[in-house]
Amino acid sequence: MAGGGDRADHALRLVKFALIVAVAAFAAGCFYADEPLIERRFADRGIEPGFYTHAPVDPVTQEEWAPPTWQGEIRYHRDRRYRANMENFPHQGVRMRSLGGNVYVAEVPDRDGEPIYSYGLLFVYAGGVIAYHIPSCSDLSEAGWEAAGLVIDEEGACRIDELETLEAAFSAYLREHEGSLRIDGIYRRVGD
Repeated sequence: MAGGGDRADHALRLVKFALIVAVAAFAAGCFYADEPLIERRFADRGIEPGFYTHAPVDPVTQEEWAPPTWQGEIRYHRDRRYRANMENFPHQGVRMRSLGGNVYVAEVPDRDGEPIYSYGLLFVYAGGVIAYHIPSCSDLSEAGWEAAGLVIDEEGACRIDELETLEAAFSAYLREHEGSLRIDGIYRRVGD
């Protein structure tokens, strides 16, 4: 009986750690906006609703954590945002915009309800696998900032006010980091 409780405690610690890592990554040098840039009419349906597991990826080894830190049903709502009714869904309220092919910009509302939206990259693969990367504005070159019309603040973050600027910045980021993007987490679709 004690073994089951130990596993549950360990799983809870992993979930809490994953959430701390995700929040810290979004807070450090992120691309953000004070209002949603991906309006309902511009949003794309990037993934199929269903049951998924989520696991962070170790930033050093690039190995997926096992076991997953979250699992549940992700639904696509009329406001074109993805939500789960299960606790601790890492990307509650995400809205997506296609950059072409299997690449999407993901807009994630602040978890505490503050009027701040963070932006990341999603890569959607066959078989229900979704990988994501949380880009840092400071990892974009000065030429990339200038081309997209961005100003980096003292904390290494970039506030964006227009969807076109966001798309230009992420397109430049993808070009600059082609073949060398680290993966921050993976969602895998499981049986319905």
